[in-house]
Amino acid sequence: MPLKPNATPLYAQLRDRLKQQILDGKLGPHAKLPSESELTLQYGVSRITVRQALTDLHREGLIVRVHGKGSFVSQPVVAQDLTQLRGLSESLSGEGRVIHTRMLSHKTVKASEVVAGHLRVPARSPVSELRTVRYLNRAPLSLNHSYMSVELGERIRKADLANRDLIAIFENDVGLTITRADLSITALTADDSHVKPLAVDPGAALLQVERVLLAPDGSPLHFESTTYRSDRFSYSLSVERRRMG
Repeated sequence: MPLKPNATPLYAQLRDRLKQQILDGKLGPHAKLPSESELTLQYGVSRITVRQALTDLHREGLIVRVHGKGSFVSQPVVAQDLTQLRGLSESLSGEGRVIHTRMLSHKTVKASEVVAGHLRVPARSPVSELRTVRYLNRAPLSLNHSYMSVELGERIRKADLANRDLIAIFENDVGLTITRADLSITALTADDSHVKPLAVDPGAALLQVERVLLAPDGSPLHFESTTYRSDRFSYSLSVERRRMG
């Protein structure tokens, strides 16, 4: 449908139209965009307008441009800074990225030995379990298993878990003070439990991150085991070398 002149420049209208198609999944990763000539005819704009719109999309990291072949939707790959304690949405939202969470279950379970060890409670004690899938631009990014006390789980039951980070909910809604987190990162391969929620094949490379949120007195508030698609996520860390002596 041709674009119509209004207060928004034509290139911005075209950019936003194409951007929405990418974010909605109508143009998936690696999909080829129509050529400049095709976009010119389809939207009734000049080639200069098309090029400016594509340049903006390229700057936002939504497309890649291959000389002689055209423009393609990029595969979203994001990096979270390990030096800052933030929720995923807080760290990654913006620059054309949309993070959304889908709830799989929220229930009381008996703590496994691993969960009990991290939360410092007896094994098989009742704990609240959240199972969710996070999406980056509508594509699955991570499978998450979160554990906390039953009381804390009930206090966040009505929170907007689809669009807010647990850390923000803990701090702003519940009033908890979180001062530190302990993390461990492990490489693993996908099994049957990962195939459907993460849309991967068995044996695909994954990244498992275990994190414990700690209160000022050092007591654990929350334990989360998150499995990321390694083709869409990485951690980044900047360290300084200190000379000895």
